[in-house]
Amino acid sequence: MIDAIHQFFLKKKVGCIRIDGGTPAASRQALVTEFQEKDSISAAVLSIRAAGVGLTLTAASTVIFAELSWTPGDIIQAEDRAHRIGQVSAVNIYYLLANDTVDDIIWDVLQSKLENLGQMLDGNENSLEVSASDLKSSPSKQGPNFPSSSPGKQKTLDSFVKRCNNIQKHKDEPNAKQARHC
Repeated sequence: MIDAIHQFFLKKKVGCIRIDGGTPAASRQALVTEFQEKDSISAAVLSIRAAGVGLTLTAASTVIFAELSWTPGDIIQAEDRAHRIGQVSAVNIYYLLANDTVDDIIWDVLQSKLENLGQMLDGNENSLEVSASDLKSSPSKQGPNFPSSSPGKQKTLDSFVKRCNNIQKHKDEPNAKQARHC
């Protein structure tokens, strides 16, 4: 999946960095600095395990997970890379889940583990939130904040790239929001 997304960005001429298990640990911080500081880099393609700990990605305003981990801590740590000190924008997090695949099983396992952890640690049930208007049939069928697959409503990676391009076009306008990364 990471290869496909990275190739998609390259084909669309979207400046991006990539960090996965094959990226040497010594190069990771330089790639993060490039993402954080260069206007020409508007996307980061990251593996949850390789980039989930120790990186600050506050230049991101949109995080899209195209993979899941069986461990809730991995997901929470990866989400927290954009929710760090220095973040000045709201961060939207999306999960790309394919219906009738192992994603259904992993999502249900993650939900169950989060609920159990929350009850054991603080007596509250924790879960990954799913908006009621986004449900197709059950939480395992749709990711948070991702609309149903009715025609004209399904978001695609291409729609996020187009939105990023629109943000870039308007960045020079007075009073324009300066959220440069997606």
